[in-house]
Amino acid sequence: MLNPDLDRAALAKQYAVDGRVRVENILTAEVADRIQDYCSNHLQYDYLTNIDGKNVVLTAAEMKNLNQQQLTELQQSIMAQAAEGIGFFYCGYKMGREADDPADERVRYLHSVFDFLNSDEMLSFIAEISGCNDLKSADAQYTRYGAGQFLTRHIDDETSDMRRLAYVISFTKGWHPDWGGLLQFFEDDGTPRDAWAPVFNSMTLFDVRHVHAVTFIAPFLKRPRLSLTGWFRATAL
Repeated sequence: MLNPDLDRAALAKQYAVDGRVRVENILTAEVADRIQDYCSNHLQYDYLTNIDGKNVVLTAAEMKNLNQQQLTELQQSIMAQAAEGIGFFYCGYKMGREADDPADERVRYLHSVFDFLNSDEMLSFIAEISGCNDLKSADAQYTRYGAGQFLTRHIDDETSDMRRLAYVISFTKGWHPDWGGLLQFFEDDGTPRDAWAPVFNSMTLFDVRHVHAVTFIAPFLKRPRLSLTGWFRATAL
């Protein structure tokens, strides 16, 4: 799956500057196209958010069954917290669980990508370019951001989880930065730094101590923002 032509020395040099790097064409073209097709059309995404400090997971069926008043109240709660810089709202499909439809080879293939992320080949590659030599595992979820969805400013540094590096592998072709969905970085005091737009078949890898967010998705986007995201950890799952 991993592109054999990556310049590892150059990537390591870039990461060493600021604890961030974008690895373009991270996967072979055939693999990237296959993942893009399958995660676009063959996954049953849940809706993920946080209400009153508690993570909430709603299936697509549960969202569809909400009446207008319930939906309005949910949206108001999400937006009220977001106005205070708290929370998130997007769709996700977590890896490391049994496939929803084990008979569907396309879903099985997407689960095999999780196995690849935890392979010696991939962990060694990440260690080589980041200098983190204690990596033991990766977790992962496919994410889909649509209109009105977002992830507010935060850091991923959870000591109890032994997270070392965060990653985002993009599977959206032709993303326009005016649609939002930018990976926005900040200084520790909240001052905005730079923002990285999604690029198909690229992996953004960064130290979990970086403050970051995914900017609000505009209503005029033409296609959802698709990616595979998670953390590389210094502990086995």
